[in-house]
Amino acid sequence: MRLCVDIGNTMSEFVFFDESGQVAKSFKTKSVPQRTYEEWRLSLRLYTKEEGIHSIQAAIISSVVPSLTHIIEKLILELFGVQAKILGPGLKTGMRINTDNPKEVGADLIADGVGAFALYGGDCLIADLGTATKLIHISDKGAFEGCSIAPGLGLGLAALVNNTAALPEVSLQIPSKIIGKNTNDSMNSGLLYGCAYGLNAMAEGVDKEVGRPLKRILTGGYAEFVKDLLPDFHYEPHLLAKGLYALLVKNGD
Repeated sequence: MRLCVDIGNTMSEFVFFDESGQVAKSFKTKSVPQRTYEEWRLSLRLYTKEEGIHSIQAAIISSVVPSLTHIIEKLILELFGVQAKILGPGLKTGMRINTDNPKEVGADLIADGVGAFALYGGDCLIADLGTATKLIHISDKGAFEGCSIAPGLGLGLAALVNNTAALPEVSLQIPSKIIGKNTNDSMNSGLLYGCAYGLNAMAEGVDKEVGRPLKRILTGGYAEFVKDLLPDFHYEPHLLAKGLYALLVKNGD
């Protein structure tokens, strides 16, 4: 097995790939910098024991939380005896970065792009719905052409709850109508329909900007809440991990 780890601002995901390159197991946990090394160790050890995962041949980490990168790297070395690769400078990606400052492009964006190119051959627009909502353009030749970044669904919900006196915490669920008859439906409408319609409009704008329709891909932790409203997007829940897997193979592991 190969292990691909995505350390995000809200959640971290450990995805195990089998010998055929298919997702075999996946495990999510909150990205809490205050958690001790022992807490991380216990959490991953319990999961791998329950799932019968005893060894891996290679590992790679994509991280946007620098304080957690070394913890997970050390954890993988202790539990599996494998030195994980870190997506960053020095790792061959084969992806050209056509931005003003390539060094500021996050590892998660690169992994998404590599995954999209591996699965769809480029000419893609990726909507990655995580802590932030990112729209990423990958050219037909697999180059990273730039992105758009906005607050994610979770941040939008938190802003409503924390900055108003009467709006409650709600579970994200698509309401039957855009105009809600109660607070729960009204908030879900604004968040979910607003997100979906906004993504469609942005995608149309990008198509006009590049002069042709792009393949649309949907991924990220919050994507599951809006995927049914976005039939023109290909839903890939493990896009980032699949990009990391492709990088492991490219780098000889």
